[in-house]
Amino acid sequence: MNRSWERPAMSDVRTNEAEKRHAHPDFDAARFPADARVRVLARRFPPYHRDSPCLAILDRFLHDPTLSAAAVVDDAMRPVGLIDRYSLVEQFLHPYSRDLYHKHSIAAFMDPEPVIVEADSSIDDLSRIIIDAGMRHMVSGFIVTEGGLYLGIGSGHDLFEEVANRKQNHLYHLAHYDPLTSLPNRLLLNDRLKRACLRGQRGGYRIALLFIDLDRFKLVNDTLGHAAGDQLLQGVAGRFAACVRKVDTVARLGGDEFTVLLEPVQGPDEALAVAAKLAQSLERPFLIQNHEITTSASIGVVLFPEHDATVEGLMRKADAAMYCAKREGRNRFALFTEEMNSTVVERVTLESYLNAALEKGEFCCHFQPQMATADDRIVGVEALLRWTNPVLGRVPPLKFIPVAEETGMILPLGLWALETACAQQVRWLSQGLPPLRMAVNISPLQFRNREFCDQVRAIVQRTGIRAEHLELELTESAVMADAESSVGILRQLRDSGIRLAIDDFGTGYSSLSYLRKFPLDRLKIDRSFVSGIDRIPANELIVKAIVALGGSLGLDVIAEGVETPEELECIERCGCSEYQGFRLSEPLTAEDFAHWFEDSGYV
Repeated sequence: MNRSWERPAMSDVRTNEAEKRHAHPDFDAARFPADARVRVLARRFPPYHRDSPCLAILDRFLHDPTLSAAAVVDDAMRPVGLIDRYSLVEQFLHPYSRDLYHKHSIAAFMDPEPVIVEADSSIDDLSRIIIDAGMRHMVSGFIVTEGGLYLGIGSGHDLFEEVANRKQNHLYHLAHYDPLTSLPNRLLLNDRLKRACLRGQRGGYRIALLFIDLDRFKLVNDTLGHAAGDQLLQGVAGRFAACVRKVDTVARLGGDEFTVLLEPVQGPDEALAVAAKLAQSLERPFLIQNHEITTSASIGVVLFPEHDATVEGLMRKADAAMYCAKREGRNRFALFTEEMNSTVVERVTLESYLNAALEKGEFCCHFQPQMATADDRIVGVEALLRWTNPVLGRVPPLKFIPVAEETGMILPLGLWALETACAQQVRWLSQGLPPLRMAVNISPLQFRNREFCDQVRAIVQRTGIRAEHLELELTESAVMADAESSVGILRQLRDSGIRLAIDDFGTGYSSLSYLRKFPLDRLKIDRSFVSGIDRIPANELIVKAIVALGGSLGLDVIAEGVETPEELECIERCGCSEYQGFRLSEPLTAEDFAHWFEDSGYV
């Protein structure tokens, strides 16, 4: 039998050592992925046959101090044992030991139960095997096989370095990457933005920062749950990453906020083109939990060094531009201007005062009458939220309602308004007023709250209002965001005797097939179709179409925003059964409404 590999010549030892010295400086456990295989730890040292003399391996150990162990194989190259450097060398430290043992074979000194692991096993599996087999194998090492045949030898030192480096990499990843989307987080973005600014300053080129906020993301969470919201964020992250270059950075700051760092850019046009591409990537629906979810984003764009030269300034101004884009109607992008700073300051001021306003009793409800066109009879009122702050004065709803929705403050505020309105209706009854219908606006966030139906029923019971005297006004977007779920919620409310209306009808995206399923009582024509209806033929046609649609579905139709006699005459001609607006009365305090009702002569 040819056993030329039994005892390598000195030239072979030097060659192997040289090869190892050239190969293993490149060995870097930190480069291995988390699912790295044991193969990467295998050093290709020649094995020894179990019949080889022990002096052969002794010479190898003496000439190669880096070799901690050697494999022992049978004729078929299957591992049968492992020679530990330290146990063997220790035997030959005694006087005359070489002469005594030179005829002994390796088998007399080998460990017959070494750790043997396949090359394609995971590093984690190897670690567990060594722990179970005994930590001594961290010193002696382990044998790596491929298909059961010897491939190489591994050391505990290399395994330890691999595990330690992977742990460091894992901690680094946790500290610098978002666990949900695997995108860079705020910490890593700040570092990259800082370095980009330094490079831009040295190179004399521009960089761009895009601040992105998903529109109405909370509605998805409230409708389908946080698991669906997480899937949507992951899908958005993937589409954003596909829109930019490899040198650019897409990061998630938290919640539904993302940023994109573009380095370099030629100017604002290039940055705005990327913003448009990001917005366009969201037009295709996401399929989540068998639902097609469509979302959009508001994007703010800022440039270095034109708009700011600091990380903090760029972030703040990109956020300011994003907020202005959102305020303009969402699904927009905007380039920063200095005027935006004052807008952001105003928003922050509103938010800070808004947080304590409910507790301090700064809110009240005003009530706008609703009249039947057929007999000039007051049939109901709409409760409208008003805020007067000691510092800010009267804050228009168009300013504070969007902030309340974005911060979630609309949930407690909406419940307060609902309870206040119901209690006022009961109070008017005790004062001798007729049982007027009380219409209350409901935020989409309220409607999607899983406890909403129970909260409404509890308020009805607490205040003593009769359910049929309460009408909840919902927007088309609120009920159509998840139409199937909305049907169930609306039916629960309707079964409790509560009336239901679609507010601002005609401005959303109602599906007629679903409109037939919704247990509604009323359609409310948006004021944009009523304004100038006597002068704009298209508005009159739209109002007539809505009235006809309502009639076919057995629904009453009310027009809001009627301000002139001409508009009133026109909506009566179109067949609207009710109306409200300044032509009848402006919104009034509860006390003023009672006086107005008594003095007006309306029955």
